[in-house]
Amino acid sequence: MTTAQAIIDLLIGRRYDLIYSHDPVDGIRLEFHGADVDPESFFSSTHLGRATASTTGRLADLAKNARMPGAPRVAVIVAYASRLWAEEHHAGPDLRGLFAIAEKRANSNDAEDQPANNPGRFDCGIFWLADEAQDAPTWLSHASGVRLVHIPLPPLGLRKAGAALFIRRMQDPDDAVETAARAAETVLADLSQGMSLREIDSVVTLAIEQGIGATRIDEALRSYRLGILESPWGDPLLLQRLKRGTESIGRRVLGQPRAIQQALTVLTRSAMGLTGAHVGNSSGRPQGILFFAGPTGVGKTELAKALAETLFGAQDAYIRFDMSEFSAEHSEARLIGAPPGYVGHAAGGELTNAVRDRPFSILLFDEIEKAHPRILDKFLQILEDGRLTDGSGDTVYFSETVIVFTSNLGTYRSSSGPEASDGFARWGDPYRDTEAKVRRAIELHFTEHLQRPELLSRIGDNIVVFDFISDTVGRELVRKYLAAVVRRVQTRHGFTLQILPQVVDIIEEKAVENLAFGGRGVGSIVETLFVNPLTRALMSAEKFTPVMVVGQLRQLDRSWELTLASPEVTSH
Repeated sequence: MTTAQAIIDLLIGRRYDLIYSHDPVDGIRLEFHGADVDPESFFSSTHLGRATASTTGRLADLAKNARMPGAPRVAVIVAYASRLWAEEHHAGPDLRGLFAIAEKRANSNDAEDQPANNPGRFDCGIFWLADEAQDAPTWLSHASGVRLVHIPLPPLGLRKAGAALFIRRMQDPDDAVETAARAAETVLADLSQGMSLREIDSVVTLAIEQGIGATRIDEALRSYRLGILESPWGDPLLLQRLKRGTESIGRRVLGQPRAIQQALTVLTRSAMGLTGAHVGNSSGRPQGILFFAGPTGVGKTELAKALAETLFGAQDAYIRFDMSEFSAEHSEARLIGAPPGYVGHAAGGELTNAVRDRPFSILLFDEIEKAHPRILDKFLQILEDGRLTDGSGDTVYFSETVIVFTSNLGTYRSSSGPEASDGFARWGDPYRDTEAKVRRAIELHFTEHLQRPELLSRIGDNIVVFDFISDTVGRELVRKYLAAVVRRVQTRHGFTLQILPQVVDIIEEKAVENLAFGGRGVGSIVETLFVNPLTRALMSAEKFTPVMVVGQLRQLDRSWELTLASPEVTSH
């Protein structure tokens, strides 16, 4: 039943003679009258019915009549009161009259409204049904004759009772189905924290309408919360894409087979519905949690993009947050939104808005170690409960997302120097040593420096340590970047660029001299030795043939120059 219906039943049991209700659509309605009371003599039925321009004035008359000497015991239930109160500052005469009566009633001496033969029993009660307590004007909420009654959301025991009642509509006589229904009741009750019983009933209705069985009631719950029926996690082709992921992603992220395999294992577990299986249900947590750690420029961000394309069919299903921008305590408002009354409240939070707009996405939190500890506390709630309350008080659900943290802890950007002997991984170390040093640095940072060991416990064994790129991978990256330049020239300038092997060899040798900066360092070398000289050559060229050859590359002082000519000229 609705809140109004519950109050009406309570008032009938308290022997009220007349019970009226009011809302902006149906106007004033007579909900109940006692056998010994003539409602027509108290308030004419011509004033009842659908709301009109004069309904507010009639409501004021009704409240006034209820206080007249000799009046019967009357209760008035005002639904959607927050809407009425919001109009207080530009109210018309009818609404001002209603507020005046309410204020007098709220501040009157209790003895005026208590019958002598039954102290404590009020003969006139106005029940304002509001969204939030703070919606009420202070003259009403602080009055001596007013009580604020908060109606809580149902606790676990009540949710279990409701789930048991609602899921009966999904059952068949079969014993196996009966067993599944019992398990579904527990799952639905556990995952529906923060929902009303009516919402839980709506979840079951959605499951029946969509043909979702009791064993998959958690899917119906997620669909109800998100307002999206189709989930990429239920795509039958997803498992096939994940099976091919080692090969397809390996072509994009070079030299990191261990990291790719470990990440795919976590996501395959989610695609097969085994997330949280060891605790009985998924408890609404994100579909996957990954902590990418290791040197800079080794493919951590590129792997996140590749996973987004594999999971959701689009590389842009990936949202990146640079956590160095959230190192200050007040930056929490940027993520979840400023509270009411503060600048930027209406804009919402960057994180909560992004997840609300794209619930199926990979969230990449880059360099998580640079975030303020208060920001990390928010991640505890996301990782444990899969939800976050924004600055407006609305709940945002992360149950369909994949959370990826990245970090450079335990590594540094030089292959030599005093730091090399100070517990930091460096280029050239065996992978096992690199992994051990990185994991140790992560543990020290979160347990001793930040004193947030609980964050690591939420991440568990999902720390994926990337290796430094090898000499072979560095050379592969050079060829990959050069191929990208050739495609760009073909697209923008309409001719084919041919790079002779000796030019490629020079660039490769320079790129692998220092691989401590990873792929970014290789890219910087390609830009310095090839892209910049090519730009100058294109600017000075008088004409282009269908094929242009880069035949020589040489260093002049601090810059590099290359020769760009037609195949005929190059052969001479």
